[in-house]
Amino acid sequence: MSIEWRERAGEVWTVPNLISLSRLPLVAGILFTLDSPLRYVLFALIILSDGIDGWVARKLDQTTELGALLDPALDKLTALVLVAILFPRLDLPLPYLVLFFARDIFVVSLAPLVPLYGFDTSKVQARLPGKVVTNLQFLAMVAMLVPAVAATEALLWALGLASAVAIVDYVVFVARELSDRDWVHDRRGTAAAAVAVSGAFALVVRLLLYDEFRDALATLG
Repeated sequence: MSIEWRERAGEVWTVPNLISLSRLPLVAGILFTLDSPLRYVLFALIILSDGIDGWVARKLDQTTELGALLDPALDKLTALVLVAILFPRLDLPLPYLVLFFARDIFVVSLAPLVPLYGFDTSKVQARLPGKVVTNLQFLAMVAMLVPAVAATEALLWALGLASAVAIVDYVVFVARELSDRDWVHDRRGTAAAAVAVSGAFALVVRLLLYDEFRDALATLG
């Protein structure tokens, strides 16, 4: 066990993992440059590091188990810290963060399925609707960085809708992985998931963001 632990610790010093870890001081740097154009440079370097660490790992033949865990974990941590830093500058209601993190909260909620059913959550992370949500999260963070309040608000609503679609996709996928019942594998299962998630989304909006939703509709009208 101690030998395995030392091997994993040694993997930190590979080039791609060091590139991944460079996001941490870059995020900290944004905290101290919120009123300086330097924040855009630091944010660009964060995006660059996220884009090239996997490529470098393959190019140098330095792919590791630690790197496979480190990259997505740092993605989530980076998003969480950046939103915590940037969101308060927008003077938007705090419940908007539910729209930003809805997909991630649902994916985390799948964790109990791993020991209970041996469920492989890595399949969920790679699905197309989830990638759409990730890209919208990136655009929302760019808008927060500016800061552009109206653009951020619009992107957060788009994120909420995209997250609802992604969660429906996840629910159907997980249900089909765990059940052999016929109705789960046809359109009835998809329809049931869509109704349930749509109802939950509508309830969240009604309880937390009703006034903001009404104002958004008025603006569109």
